[in-house]
Amino acid sequence: MINIYTQVEQGQKWLQRYRGCSPVFACVLGFTATGLIPGISAAGRTPEDRQYTAIAVSAIDLGGTPAKCLSGGEALELATVKHLLEQGLFWGQQIAASITQEYVILGECVVGGTTTALAVLTGLGIAADGKINSSHPVCNHAQKWELVGAGLQRAGWEQMPVKDPCYLVAAVGDPMQIVAAGMAIALSRSKGVILAGGTQMLAVYALMQAVVKEYNLSWQPEAVVVGTTRWVAEDPTGKTVELAEMVGYVPLLATKLSFATSRYAQLRAYEQGYVKEGMGAGGCAIAAHLSYGWEESQLLQTIEALLKNYK
Repeated sequence: MINIYTQVEQGQKWLQRYRGCSPVFACVLGFTATGLIPGISAAGRTPEDRQYTAIAVSAIDLGGTPAKCLSGGEALELATVKHLLEQGLFWGQQIAASITQEYVILGECVVGGTTTALAVLTGLGIAADGKINSSHPVCNHAQKWELVGAGLQRAGWEQMPVKDPCYLVAAVGDPMQIVAAGMAIALSRSKGVILAGGTQMLAVYALMQAVVKEYNLSWQPEAVVVGTTRWVAEDPTGKTVELAEMVGYVPLLATKLSFATSRYAQLRAYEQGYVKEGMGAGGCAIAAHLSYGWEESQLLQTIEALLKNYK
């Protein structure tokens, strides 16, 4: 039920360490006006709809703000980014201290987030163009790259003498990235962490590496993995595995879950390349097998039952 695509030995050790352990799920919600650009994302039928994708009935307000479109090179105030990093570190520490469970599934919801992921990865010196995923069946690489290039140029990132990662997020990032990085850094000191997502979470991991180096923070990198779906990991219009190898030490895991035999067309659409992930879905599917021993058929039946009740 779980594939390991990179850092196989470390990934196997992580799975062995947390097999049979119960997880806690946390999700970081954020917004970037990049998600309102026509055609940039399929996570919402229209740009107006996409304003309401990342909503929750009960949530902790971390005192952030929505990000502006990254193409302007001024996505967030630097003070906001530094505040959100502090909040991420604080809440990661708080969660770790308050739970008995052994690992945390850290999800995200940011429409347009694969484009800000491309921007942050590029700013960190990782050649991610053409390797990012998308909620579209065929990734819109050219559209993403045009926005990223404009944003980094307007921010003057290449000319900055000091490459502080908080400046990078302020220029072309989104609020989720820096919060998730801070949370995962703090959590890793005493808990296992699944960064539940695809290329967005690979960008978060790369950001974590830069943050701990810049601010001399302690963490345990071997406690962290990226967990996604096979629709992301094996996306023929992206290069997720290659990107994970470029990011570095982190194991890339994916659930083998298939919707090919589902009676719901909405689920079978995943097999055609639509959506691919969704708010920690891959990480949760990995945990269903790892912690509770669920096989593919049981997980599919449960997902279909939830969909039936929702309808």
